[in-house]
Amino acid sequence: FEAQPVTTKRLPILMYHRIAPTGTPVLVNYRVTPDAFRDQLRYLSDAGYYSISLEEWRVARELRRPIPGKPVIITFDDGYTDFMEFAWPLLRQYGFSATVFLVSNQIGGTNQWDEYYGDVLPLLDWPDILHLQKQGIEFGSHSANHPHLTGISLSEIVKEASLSRKVLQEKLGKPIHSFAYPHASTDRVVQHLVGACGYLYGLTITPRRSEFNDSLLGLPRIEISGSDDLQRFIQKLQP
Repeated sequence: FEAQPVTTKRLPILMYHRIAPTGTPVLVNYRVTPDAFRDQLRYLSDAGYYSISLEEWRVARELRRPIPGKPVIITFDDGYTDFMEFAWPLLRQYGFSATVFLVSNQIGGTNQWDEYYGDVLPLLDWPDILHLQKQGIEFGSHSANHPHLTGISLSEIVKEASLSRKVLQEKLGKPIHSFAYPHASTDRVVQHLVGACGYLYGLTITPRRSEFNDSLLGLPRIEISGSDDLQRFIQKLQP
């Protein structure tokens, strides 16, 4: 018997925040160590996974055509400077790309939304972002100010989504089509308004693989936590 070629119609979209060796214990789940990240990428590489873009997933979904092999999309929320120091060298080493979601009003600043936890961390600035873009990293919006979108007015939701898109497009010189909902705070109204602001893709943290029937503005993502050992990581990847 000839082996059937592997195809994918249920796509894993992985979600990370920080890749860093140290951080405040209270936010440990939002930080994966470089050693753990290396092990995860080595597993993905050895298992035959490869990076695709959200656009490639959209086309496959519209055509109802499974993607050859074992594609994966790797995403990072917030845009910490440690992405440049720890995540990107490992991604490059193992042949993967990523999409990084930026908080437009805090670029070059700090993660003010976590100040309560005492973990004030620097965020990527424009020279680093432009350098990463030249290297093949994609960028999307994580809003202008990182609010809970379900807790603000409709006009504020529109302002958060549209202002961020405008700033990112002007600075990066290309259309911005993807939006990751801060704090995973979203509902149908939020998704409708984000779509009306010109975004094609909205990323949640519903923990499963993405399927052809998913709304493009409500794509699920599998969150990878600092407490996940390699076995747990492999379990989370299962279809």
